[in-house]
Amino acid sequence: TVSISVVTPTTPTAFETRNTGVTLEVEPVVGPDAVTIDLNLVPQVVEFEGFVNYGSPIFGINPSILTNALNSQVLLTQNVINQPIFSTRKVTTSVSVYDGSTVVLGGLMREDVQKTEDRTPIIGDIPIVGRLFRTNVDQHIKRNLVIFVTAHLVTPAGTPFNSTQEEEELVQPPQLPEVPMYKK
Repeated sequence: TVSISVVTPTTPTAFETRNTGVTLEVEPVVGPDAVTIDLNLVPQVVEFEGFVNYGSPIFGINPSILTNALNSQVLLTQNVINQPIFSTRKVTTSVSVYDGSTVVLGGLMREDVQKTEDRTPIIGDIPIVGRLFRTNVDQHIKRNLVIFVTAHLVTPAGTPFNSTQEEEELVQPPQLPEVPMYKK
């Protein structure tokens, strides 16, 4: 008798979600003079890069090993276990600013290399001579994230804490002139 076993590949059962994109953690502390603001800033960029297969094929022994010794293994399952891969760029900084001032954060850079092969069909595949009909290009794509943070002191009611009449006028949205509607 030949017994045939059933093979079930491993399947992950526990999952966790992951936030992707740009996040900015801000911890403001009002200075003792009530004019400055100490900011602890932590910008972070998390990007999904793709999957890595941590599984490996599962083979079994061929029951007809006695008749055909050359083909002794049989592929039972590919056993694909994909693990997501993320890249994280993060900066931590502290800065003191005056009420109403703007801080510029940079440095979350990334460079991607994109490889491109351009060739003439058939002729580009010929050994030695094909190089004349083939072009390989590496394109470098650089990205830099710049974040602008403007800090304002406000009261619990939401009004400016250190304000003058001029500043209050700047905070108010401008009044747009009325434009008469044209009839067709």
